[in-house]
Amino acid sequence: MPLSILCDEHIRYEIIRELRRRGIDAISVQQIGLDATDDSLIMTAAYQQGRVIYTGDDDFLRLADLETEHLGVFYHHPDKYSIGEAIRAVELACQVLSPGEMRNRVEFL
Repeated sequence: MPLSILCDEHIRYEIIRELRRRGIDAISVQQIGLDATDDSLIMTAAYQQGRVIYTGDDDFLRLADLETEHLGVFYHHPDKYSIGEAIRAVELACQVLSPGEMRNRVEFL
């Protein structure tokens, strides 16, 4: 089963659009009405929807440590990668990691 991703509000739309074009099930918090929402609610929504969170927000790193169960976090600092590099890093992670491997894991891209 491939990974599904919930992108937080700091992930650029160009990245989300290209991930979808490459066949990755990626949605944004804006699409599900959670923009400007508390990060813990986003973490809960991702869990309920079976999605890994993709973010550049350090708050999710702290939440991942505190939450008893989550389906994983992909993290990279927003200034670390170009759009193309971010797309390739997420795509590769989706190709090599399973939902079971991502459970309760933070993957630094």
